[in-house]
Amino acid sequence: MQTPAIPDNEIERLQALIESGLFDNDIDTDFDRFTRLAQALFGCKISLLSLVDEKRQWFKSRLGITATETPRDVSFCAHAVFNDQLLYIPDASADQRFADNPLVTGAPAIRLYAGVPLHSVDGLPLGTLCIIDDIPRELNALQLTLLQDLASLAETEIARSTLARQAEQLQRDKKLVEQHRQRLAGFIESSRLATWEWNVQTGDAIFNERWAQMLGYDLYDLLPLSVDTWLKLVHPTDKAQSERLLQRHFNGEIPFYELECRMQHKDGHWVWILTQGKVISRTEQGLPRLMAGTHQDISERKASEAAITEAYSLLQQVCRNAGLDISGHDKR
Repeated sequence: MQTPAIPDNEIERLQALIESGLFDNDIDTDFDRFTRLAQALFGCKISLLSLVDEKRQWFKSRLGITATETPRDVSFCAHAVFNDQLLYIPDASADQRFADNPLVTGAPAIRLYAGVPLHSVDGLPLGTLCIIDDIPRELNALQLTLLQDLASLAETEIARSTLARQAEQLQRDKKLVEQHRQRLAGFIESSRLATWEWNVQTGDAIFNERWAQMLGYDLYDLLPLSVDTWLKLVHPTDKAQSERLLQRHFNGEIPFYELECRMQHKDGHWVWILTQGKVISRTEQGLPRLMAGTHQDISERKASEAAITEAYSLLQQVCRNAGLDISGHDKR
């Protein structure tokens, strides 16, 4: 017995079979139309719509047989899948490839077999539409053409079923993404974080309303938005440090970009901002394309740090004037 060979595109083919959603699920009566028509057109004992996976063939629709599957190594349909073309055998008992096949020597005693590969929406063979009889039979050219035409119609149903399933999955994914988006928006709103996105290659930028409000603006006041919007507001002394940190992040030396910098408020005073970000996509050449991050107003923290520093400096001066040494406390 000749066992069916494995197609070169087997990995892709099996993945397409999984993605089709057709295999090992509930019987779909839509596919019974094709096996009924095949049996009626050709007067055959058995008609099958089979799907071939790694180790077996499973019957998506079947007429004239009680079995729901057979091992792949004895499957006629697996030969058709490998060659990806019509497999027509008038008498399997007289064909050296199949004469000693247990499906020939035993039930269902295959003699006539004619199977046409059925393809995924990507053109990969998934299984066959086939007719089987237990007596040798010759099929003329018109009959073989009709079987191929019927298989083409079955492929259309496969495509419809697959695309409908993918559309349902897309709707579920969109709903899940929207739920995540709402949760993220709620988190950002409650945290009072400002958000930004920067196209490093074009200079285009997106800021949320909170970003502008931190500096006393309405976002509309700052249009058109670009990286220059940020550069015009950041303290000149902090720009050089920002460029160094950005370059290190672009080069992969540090996982995130993080900078404490001063930005000018609409009223003229300086606001301390903690800016954090990360490259989230790169060009094919590996250059940074899109970067995203947050801004947080840390002016109060900076003011507290400055007050503590000033108070400690005053304490040191008082202690020195009193002849007290607090250097040991400094180290602790």
